[in-house]
Amino acid sequence: MKILICPGNKQTAKSYPHWDRLTTLLAGHNIKGVVGILKEQEIIDLINWCDVWASIDSFLPHLVKYRKLKPGIVLWGKSDPLIFGYPENKNLLKDRKYLKGQQFKWWIDEPIDPTVFVEPEEIAKEIDKLQ
Repeated sequence: MKILICPGNKQTAKSYPHWDRLTTLLAGHNIKGVVGILKEQEIIDLINWCDVWASIDSFLPHLVKYRKLKPGIVLWGKSDPLIFGYPENKNLLKDRKYLKGQQFKWWIDEPIDPTVFVEPEEIAKEIDKLQ
């Protein structure tokens, strides 16, 4: 299985902090993955190449929706998938109690909290379901 993984910037509250653990887990699952954020055209080519993609709440899920490309897995921490997500994706949210109160205010000052995200094992299980 080919997977595209877009982790985001490790310096923002929306970025998934457990990518290293996730990629280690997936290495044992015969996954050929790509990690990184690239130019838009390269991203589109990679989405067409991959079997599944996984991303944080970023530009990628919106690009995929706009371009009518394949759905994927979106990892949510403090942002609300009921506001910013799309139902065709597998939206993984640990618990609504971690959501930021003011969803439409700037995220730049939001503290990074790795405990608000689902564990890599849960993501690996969702990927396994797709094989």
